[in-house]
Amino acid sequence: MFGLGLLLSYLLGSLPFAIWISKYFYHTDIRTLGSGNAGSTNMYRNFGFKAGFFTQILDILKSYLATSLPIFLDIHLDLPNTVILLIFGIVSVIGHVYPVFANFQGGKGVNSILGMMLAIAPLYTFLCLLVFLVVLWIWEYVSLGSILATLSFLIFQIIAYWLNYPFDYILFLTGTFLFLFIVYTHRENIQRIKNGNESKASFIQKLKEK
Repeated sequence: MFGLGLLLSYLLGSLPFAIWISKYFYHTDIRTLGSGNAGSTNMYRNFGFKAGFFTQILDILKSYLATSLPIFLDIHLDLPNTVILLIFGIVSVIGHVYPVFANFQGGKGVNSILGMMLAIAPLYTFLCLLVFLVVLWIWEYVSLGSILATLSFLIFQIIAYWLNYPFDYILFLTGTFLFLFIVYTHRENIQRIKNGNESKASFIQKLKEK
C-alpha cells in the first residue's frame, strides 16, 4: 500500500492544470508564452485573474490531497507522522515540477509546496500566506512573495520556539530545504529582480487603480 500510495501521490502532483486550462479554454499551451512556465503565475500574466486563480487553487488542492493520502489510505509506518506526510508531499511536488503527463515540463512547485504544508502545518502555512499577500501587494512580484513567504516559515518556527512552544526539528529542516528549493527554482526571477526587468503582477496593479 505504501508503494501504491507514493505512485498515486506522484500522479496527482503530475496533473498539469495550467497546461490543460490554457489549451482547453485559450487554445494555447502556456509553456509557449511568457516565462514558459506551466504554473499559475504565468497563467495570471497571460490569461488574467480567473485563469490564474483556478490554476492556483487546483495546484494547491492536488498537493494537499496527495500529502494526505497516508490518512485516506490508512498507511502506517514506524516513522513520525510528520515524516510520512512529508514523504508523500515531496513526491507530489516532484510530480508537479516533473509531470509525467506533460513531458516532465511542469511548474516551479510553489503552489504544490503550499498545498503540502497546509496538510502538515496549517497554522504556520496560513501565516506564510499572509506574508506572501503583503509582499505581493507592496512590491507586486509573485516570485519575491514566494521566496519571502517560504523564509518566513522558518522565522515563525524560531519565534514559536522563543515563546516556549515545542520545536519540531523535522519541520524546521523541511522548511530550510523548501526555502533553498524555492530560491533555486526562482534563480532566474531573482536575477531579473536585480536587473529591474522582472514582470509585475498586473492584476495587483489593476486592483490598486480601482
